[in-house]
Amino acid sequence: MEFILRVQANMQAVHFIDKVMENYTTIYNVPFSRELRFVLHELVINAIEAMKNMDSPHSNTIQVQISQNDEEIKLTVIDEAQGISENALKRALQFDCNEENYSDRGRGLFFVKQMVDSIWFKHISKSKFLVGVSKKFHD
Repeated sequence: MEFILRVQANMQAVHFIDKVMENYTTIYNVPFSRELRFVLHELVINAIEAMKNMDSPHSNTIQVQISQNDEEIKLTVIDEAQGISENALKRALQFDCNEENYSDRGRGLFFVKQMVDSIWFKHISKSKFLVGVSKKFHD
């Protein structure tokens, strides 16, 4: 099973993708459905937030791809922002819950990393950035 969604980068898209993922994981009895829905939600929110901060003539869409076989599921989100720097990425993936000065933002990728088997990032072009995750169904 594989499908791709292209949606406007706004909060309606978040709700739409949440519902699609909820229905998909229920209908196809996808293992780890709650965690996978959380992961995709966080990745979509991050993409939308990144695009809000861009002052760019590029389109205002994100692409979500879900691909599943008997072994694993892969989720990718492509936005039209410039991505995240290596330093910011390292900080995000090594979030310290014991820090006194953390805000309500900046923890998503840390939690995503804990819930999946693999996470990767790719600058597709100067204006396109991909975040992908995979989760194996069996050990």
